Amino acid sequence: MSNAVEQYVLAADRDNTVKTYAAALRNFEEVWKGLLPATADTVARYLAEHAEIYRLSTLRLHLAALARWHADNGFADPTRSPLVHKVLRGIRAKHAVPQKRARPLQLDVLEGVSDWLLKAQASALKHGRRTESLRRSRDRAMLLLGFWRAFRSDELANMRIEEVEALRGKGLTCRPRKTKTTGEGEDRAFHCPALSRLCPVDAYLDWMELSGLKTGPVFPGIDRWGHVSGEHMLSKAVLPLLRRILHEAGAEEAASYSSHSLRRGFANWASGNGWDLKELMEHVGWRDVSSALRYVDVSQDTLKSKFERGLAASVPPAPQVPEQAPAAAPAADRQVATIHLRLLLTKPGGSRRGTERAQKQIETVHLAKFGVRQIDRDGKRFELQVPFHDRDNLDDTLLELLDELYRVALACECMLEASLHEPATDSTWD
Repeated sequence: MSNAVEQYVLAADRDNTVKTYAAALRNFEEVWKGLLPATADTVARYLAEHAEIYRLSTLRLHLAALARWHADNGFADPTRSPLVHKVLRGIRAKHAVPQKRARPLQLDVLEGVSDWLLKAQASALKHGRRTESLRRSRDRAMLLLGFWRAFRSDELANMRIEEVEALRGKGLTCRPRKTKTTGEGEDRAFHCPALSRLCPVDAYLDWMELSGLKTGPVFPGIDRWGHVSGEHMLSKAVLPLLRRILHEAGAEEAASYSSHSLRRGFANWASGNGWDLKELMEHVGWRDVSSALRYVDVSQDTLKSKFERGLAASVPPAPQVPEQAPAAAPAADRQVATIHLRLLLTKPGGSRRGTERAQKQIETVHLAKFGVRQIDRDGKRFELQVPFHDRDNLDDTLLELLDELYRVALACECMLEASLHEPATDSTWD
C-alpha cells in the first residue's frame, strides 16, 4: 500500500478507534499470544479466558478489532461463527451486569453551581487573584455550554476558538472540523441560542474577554501562575474537572457524576419540557433513535399520571352472566419483540457496486420475514417484528439473522456494520 493510500485509509477512521483497535490486537497477539489470522475456536477460547477479566462491552470491542483485522487483510471473519456467538451469549448470561447510566445534572444543580462560580470569580477579581478568576470563568463557560449543547467531554476538550461564532444576545454557532459523528469536511454546525439566564453565549464571551484568547482551544489548561496553555485539554481531564467544580460549589455527591451527566441532564430537561424526539436528536446530533433513548428517563410520577388518566377515562363494562361460559382459550406462548436494525454496507474506495445488490437481497429475503419497516430515508435503519418463545430463543434468532446478513455482505464483497437493538429492554446484539 502506497503512503498516499495508507494516509487516506487511516483518515477514514477516528483516532480513538484506531488506537483502541490497535490496543485490542496487541492484547490478543502479544499478551495472550494468539495467532492471526484466528479461528473460531481460538476466538471462543480467548473470550472464555477473559470473561471474568473484562466487561462485556470490552469483549465486544476486542471482537470488533479482530473482525476489522480479518476484513482488512482478506480473511474470513471468525468472530461471526455460531460458536463465538454462543460463548458471548453465555458470558452475558453469567457475568453481565446492568449498564450504569450517568447521573443527570439537574437544572437546579446547574443554576446553583453557576451562581457560585460567578460569585467566586467576582471575589477573585476584587482581591487580585487572576489565576482563580480565569479558572472560574473558564469553568462556568464549559459547564453552561456543555449542558445546553449536550456536548461530550471530547467535544468540549477539542473546541477551537476559530470554529466558534458568538454574538451576545443572539447566539453561538460552532462548526467543528471533526467529531465522533462528524467527518472532516462535513458542514455540521452546532447552534446555541442566547438565554435569559444561565446563558452559555454570555459565559463564553465573558471567558474570551477575560482571557484575551483569539485562537486555539476554547477550554485550555491554566497553571498555578495563571499561564493559559496553548494546547487542548485532554478529554479524560474533563470528568475530574467537572467533579471538582461541583464539589467546590457544594453540590451533593459530586463524585457520582460522570462525563455524560451534562448530556443526560439536558436530554431529561428537554424531554420534560415538551421536546419531541426529533427535535432532541437534531439539537444534540444523535443519528440513531436508540442512542437518544438511552439518555432520556421517564419519571415515575409521569408514568403514574398516565396510568391514572387512563383509568379515569375507562368505564368498566356492566357485568354479564353468559348462559354458558366459553371454553378458555389456550395461553399463547409466543411473543413479539420490536427490534431496530442499523445497517451500513460499504465497499473499499467508496464504490456502490455490489452494495445495492446486497441491500436488496437483505431486505427482500432476510428482513421481509420479520415485517420489516424502514424508519429512515437513507435505508440504514429498519424496524423488525421478531416472534419468540423465550429470551434464549430471541437471542438465537437475532444472532442467526446477523450471521445471514454478514454472509450476504461477504458474498457481494461488501463490508457490513450491523447492530440490533430492542428499545423495550435496551438490549443490543451486534
